[in-house]
Amino acid sequence: MDDLVQWLRAQLDDDERTARMAAEELGDGWYYDDGFVLARREDDMVATGSQDFLEREHGQHIARHDPSRVLREIDAKRQLLDLHSVGGGHECSTRDARGDIDHCTWVMGSEACTTLRLLALPYTDRPGYRDEWRP
Repeated sequence: MDDLVQWLRAQLDDDERTARMAAEELGDGWYYDDGFVLARREDDMVATGSQDFLEREHGQHIARHDPSRVLREIDAKRQLLDLHSVGGGHECSTRDARGDIDHCTWVMGSEACTTLRLLALPYTDRPGYRDEWRP
């Protein structure tokens, strides 16, 4: 379990480094403008498509994932990791659509809980991911 947490923290550190570099170079607050994704700071071009035109759906998607959003998501994921790093174990619960409580009981040092496995799922294509972590 500790391996998964350590590996996942390394992925978040890498994502943060990349997002901060993009923000430093291009700024954040990206937006789509008739074929291009631009950064609000001096309207620097972030992305364009083939033949210098980017389809609206693609451009809006890229703009939505600007560095500031990526950094907010990293912060949220780190907070979830911290919740699961409480000494002596942890029990988290959520409510399903009917209002019933669904528990995720995890004891430190044991097999990773579903929450941690789901946090790692977007990184399955990165070196070091283990298939045993798949939820």
